[in-house]
Parts: sequence; C-alpha cells; structure tokens
Amino acid sequence: MKKILLISVLVSISLLSRSQAVLNEVYPQPGNGYHEFFELYNESNSVENLDNYTIVTYYEEGVNSGFYILDLPNANMAAHGYYAGASQDPFDIQLQLNQNADFSWNSIPAGGAISKWQRNGASYTQVAVPANLNDFMVRIVGGSDGVYHVFVYKNGILVNGVVGGINTTTLPGTIKSMPNLPVDMSGSAPDFTINFNTIPDNDIEFIPNSLGTNNGYYRSFDGLCGEWLKSDQPGQHTPGSTNGSFSSAPGNQLSISAIISQYAMEPTKALLTYNILSAPAAALPVVVNVYSDAGIALQFDINDVLIDSRTFTSTPTGSQYIVLPSWDVAVIIDIKSASDCYDTTLAIGNYWSVLPVNLISLQGNIDANNRTRLQWKVGNNEMINQFEIERSYDGKEFKTVALVFTSESKGVEDYMFYETIPAYEKVMYRLRITSKTNEISYSRILTFQNKPTTGNNLKIIGNPVSDQLTFNYAAGADKTIDVRIYDMTGKVIIHNRINSFKGDNMISFPLAANMQTSMYTIEVTNGADIQTKKFIKQ
Repeated sequence: MKKILLISVLVSISLLSRSQAVLNEVYPQPGNGYHEFFELYNESNSVENLDNYTIVTYYEEGVNSGFYILDLPNANMAAHGYYAGASQDPFDIQLQLNQNADFSWNSIPAGGAISKWQRNGASYTQVAVPANLNDFMVRIVGGSDGVYHVFVYKNGILVNGVVGGINTTTLPGTIKSMPNLPVDMSGSAPDFTINFNTIPDNDIEFIPNSLGTNNGYYRSFDGLCGEWLKSDQPGQHTPGSTNGSFSSAPGNQLSISAIISQYAMEPTKALLTYNILSAPAAALPVVVNVYSDAGIALQFDINDVLIDSRTFTSTPTGSQYIVLPSWDVAVIIDIKSASDCYDTTLAIGNYWSVLPVNLISLQGNIDANNRTRLQWKVGNNEMINQFEIERSYDGKEFKTVALVFTSESKGVEDYMFYETIPAYEKVMYRLRITSKTNEISYSRILTFQNKPTTGNNLKIIGNPVSDQLTFNYAAGADKTIDVRIYDMTGKVIIHNRINSFKGDNMISFPLAANMQTSMYTIEVTNGADIQTKKFIKQ
C-alpha cells in the first residue's frame, strides 16, 4: 500500500496595533487673555508613553524663519485618552475658563524641553524662547503656503502633520526648502534629523480654512482623518474630552491580513504574504511599506530598515509576496493612506509587528506496519509551552493522542512522535501549539490514506492553481527529490529540493509572486526516475 504525505509549513504571527497619538484639536489664535493649546488623542488600545514624542511648528518673524521644537515630557496617556498642552496651566479659551492642561510648555515637567531654531543659511542657530510663550503655533501672514504648520513625531517618525489655511494637498515649498533640522531628544528617546524635502504629501492633513481671532481647528470625531472643522463658536473645543466617538463616524477602516511562512525555495529565508482586504475609497491610494524591525523591538522607529514599498489604488490587493532575508526576521508593516489617516480599530496608518514564531516545518510518514512518524522543527523554542498531537479520521473531530513538552533549549529545536494505529482508510494529524503566554495555534493537517499507485502518478491538486502549488508524488523510497518548474520556453523559473518518503507524498509550496498567468510544467526527479505534469497558473 502507498501512503499520502502532506508536508506543511506554519509560522504564526503576532499583530501589534500601532500605538500612537495624533493631533485632535489645536487652538493657535487665542483672543486677548486666552491661551494657546493643543490636544493629542491616543489611537491605540494601550497606554502610550509620550517621552518619545516631539511636536515641531514652523514660524516666520520678519525676515527670519525657523522652527519651535517641543520635546514632550515623560508622561503616560490612557488608551483612547487625551493629552492637552497649553501655554499656561490652568488655561483659558473663549468662554471656557480654568481648563486643566496636562502640562504647560512654559513650565515643562521632567523629560521635556522646548527650543527655538532660526534658519542661518543652510543650517540653524538656536535662539532664546520668548518668556510666557503664547505663540507656539505661529500664524503665517500673507502668501499661499499655509497659515499654521504643526508636525508630530514619534521615535523620529512623522505620525501626523496638519497644515491649516491652504487650498492644496501639497506640502508648501516654503517648508520643503528648509534645511535639515537636527532634533536632540532628552532621555532615552532617539535623536533624529528632519528632512522636510522628503516628507510625503500623504503624511499631512491639509485644512483649507484659515482662522480669525479666537478660532482653531478640531476633528469632527476623535482621531478621524481628514475631518477637521474650524471652531467659530464658543464651546466647540473640548480639551481633555471627546469630540465624538469614532464608532458613530462614517466608515474609515482598512482591513489587512498578513502571515510569515517558510520560503520553500530557500528554507533559510521566509516569505511574507499580505493582502489589503478592504479600504474606503477616500483612503486610496494606499502605500504599504515593509520594514525589518532593526530598531526598538516591536516599535516603528528610525532604525528600522525598509525592505519593500508598494502602492495600491484599489482593494482587495490580492496576495502580495515578499522574500525576507531570514526565517526569523521580525517585520513591521506601515500603511499610509492618501492623507495618512488613522482610526481606533484596525486602521489606516496602523502598523503591525509580524513575528515568526513556533513551527518552521512539519512532515510525517507511515510504514508498512501502520506505524506513524511525525517530525517537526520549531524556532523560538523558549516561547513554546507544549505540543498536543491531535488525530482525526473524518477531518472534523480531532482528539488529543499525545502531549509533548518543550525542551529547555532556546532557538531552533526538533521534535518527533511515533504511534502504531489499526488498519484505516484515511487518518489525519495536526499539532496544537500552546505558547508560554497561553496563546494557541494549529499546524496544517497531515493526511495519510491507502492508495495504490503505478507509473507516472504525479498529480496537481486544484488545477488551475493560484499562489500555491500542491501536488501528489509517488516515491519508491525515502529520497531527496528535485522539483523544477518550467515556463513555455523551457526556462527553469523555480528549483527546489524537498525530502520525500516512501509512498505517496503530498507537497505544497508557494509560487513566485511574479509568475504570469500561463501554462507551466512541473518536473519531479529522484535522480533515476522523472515524472512531469502540466498546470495552469491563473
């Protein structure tokens, strides 16, 4: 009797919501006796520390121009909470007196600082910050390059920018032509340099309304991108409280799926696959940047290395494939919409840290005496608590037949399981993997079945195929086989070496992302025997 072998690879991912704060309100033009303030809103479901945040504003004073740099103090911001900075604490705005600020930039708590930098040719000179500064968000008079310019950085990355009083969606040339601005952060926050000429326009929100005295801007709903309103009546600003729940706002969400798996053609590498499933029309085009997480672990920062960048004008995007340099690389996906939108759920502008953990490979076989052998290899062994081997005869109900605890080793580790089962027609196995944090993941299913085979029994499963090629191959003995894919010109476009076992093997691996819709030939050889079959890539 011949047996079917399904070789499967599973690497699970951890999705980490982008923790960040964005501008929610600004009051840059106070009347006599009132005070400037801005409000940040925490987009994420977790507490956000503001020590790595910087707010930069542009000013012009006669022939001089430059920037204020506000290094925010070391303070925590509640999930979906608010943080108000003002020129005084408490502060007054139109018909709302004695409002509580989280801090005043004229009396900054520990971990924060404010400085003023004046352009001096191709560089800057630090100048004194005026006492009792009530003009941090400076009104630019005349011209067409915007009235107010406010930029928010986290770990040196621009996360939100607002230009008010401008009728275009292009960052003003006045800003782009400014010299690079070095930013010296306090504490453990990384220093960075701003190159204004390289800021993408879709990182900025543009507000056409200019302002008069006692006016400002506020979002119609907390964190809702592109929905800024001009405040022209008392009481429209709500520092420290909601502008309206995003759940009652119009749909503005983006949905993405992402997974890392072992790259079949080069097992030392990994394959990132993602698909933007849906996005509102107003969000398009969407730019997806994939970074190697080379800086602060699980955070998007200036030390992360760009691997891939793609722009999409419609959704769903279909499966996108990126070969990663190693199987254990951590990846950050940064998504930017047409105006760098954000929202409170799985949102435009959010990023994910994709961590390949647990199962690298799984394979198995059954001998003539119905003795089952399962073998699997894991990475990050120290993160796993145990494996449960589950068996099923119908593919629906799986029962645990064995429990395997992890060793004390760190990194890559191999495991094995044996059992002898009675006569059968079909039997299926899978692994249930429990991490040290009690997270559960499952392997794909290995299926074994009685099936006599003769001659050329190479069979494509699911022909035409899309992004994954799965095929049956009959092997007379345990051997390493060469699998080649040829295009219609006879050119080899994929070459892979795979371990096969005596019996019928079911093997699956991803196809190259750049394969065109066409007919191809698969060739499987063990050195003495060659089997071929044609298939269509759709």
